[in-house]
Parts: sequence; structure tokens; C-alpha cells
Amino acid sequence: IEESAFCAPCHQFSMWGTPIYESYREWLESPYRAMGVECQDCHMPSDMEMTNVAPGKGGVERDPATIHAHLQLGAADEDFLRNTVSMTVSARQVGPSVEVDVAITNTQAGHHVPTDFPGRHMILTVEARDGEGGALTQESGPVVPAWGGAQAGLPGKAFAKVLRDAVSGEAPVVSYWKQTLIESDNRIAAMESDVSAYGFAPPAGGGSVTVTTELRFRRAFQDVM
Repeated sequence: IEESAFCAPCHQFSMWGTPIYESYREWLESPYRAMGVECQDCHMPSDMEMTNVAPGKGGVERDPATIHAHLQLGAADEDFLRNTVSMTVSARQVGPSVEVDVAITNTQAGHHVPTDFPGRHMILTVEARDGEGGALTQESGPVVPAWGGAQAGLPGKAFAKVLRDAVSGEAPVVSYWKQTLIESDNRIAAMESDVSAYGFAPPAGGGSVTVTTELRFRRAFQDVM
């Protein structure tokens, strides 16, 4: 029960031949497996203090490192979520344009981000404003897809495994108990990075430019919710 294989029955399965929950396979193929880091090390960490789970009631003294807390840390834990990825941003003037590069790196998850439930996704938005607070016009780079809810069409991108209903053709869907196909999958694997570039028109009257980036995590697509 201290090995990741214990987690596989629930975190590695397919429906109608389509892989749905894949975090076990993603871990198998990650550098974490080679380093000997198991699922329990991150999701059920020891507090390194408790030595007996039932003192005086039959419990035995143990090394605290062998007693795993049943916290099941994951997407419901805000601090755990915040420490999963890192984001670096660089901005520069190239000719008359403002060029912005954004790198998102999966620094802490031993599997893809996001993983498992196919409704989970991340949305990156990139905003450039002039000294008066006016939004600069995007000249190049990706935009958040139509299924991005309130952020659809904004400069940025989204990360998800998108399922398409095999009968109706609707996408994205999360009803994987019906037959679905994988429409796309651009999630970020363990220790890997996604880099995207954006170009914005310069301020009409010159002056300073402020660039703001934000990475959102959602547990389900807004239209589905």
C-alpha cells in the first residue's frame, strides 16, 4: 500500500477504449518513478511527528516517516494546487510591438496537469495595458478557445484533455460513461514546460506598458457546470 500501484485501480482506466483517468500511467512515464517518488509521498505525506496512531490501544511505535496522513491532498487543496506549477513571464519591445513570452512549468506534479477527471482544465490569460489602463490590441499569438467560458477569445490558451461525444460530436464533454473520443490533449507532463508567445500593438501615444498574466484552474467547463 506504499507503492503507486495501489492507486492504479481507480486512477488508470478507460471507457469504451478511450483512456479517461491516466495519472498512474503518467506517473509511470515520469522522472518521478525513476527517482523512487510514489503517489503517497505527495498525496499522503507524513507529518514526521506521529509515532503511534493508537497509543495505549494496541498501537505500536513506528518511524513517523512510515505513517502516511490520509489527507488525500489534491485539487481541493488550494496550497497544494498553487505549488504544482510555476510561471515565468518576459516582455520586451520588438520594433513597434510589445512581445510577451509565457512559460508554464509542471514543477511539482508527478503526472500531467491537470490530470484524471476530464473536466479539469487550466486557462492562461495574458493582458497588456497602456499607462491609462487601456487594453492593447493583440496582434499575434493564441487565444483562449471557445469552451474557455468567461475568458474565451482573450489572449492566452487553455490546457485540457478535451473529450468529444462519439455520437453527437459535441465537445468538450465529461460524460465519459457514454462513448467519447479524445479531441485534443495539451496537458503539461511532469517536469515539462509549455511556452507561448504573444504580440500586442504599442500604445497609441507611447509610454509605459503593463503586462498581467493569470493562470486559472477549473474543476469543470463553465458551460457544463
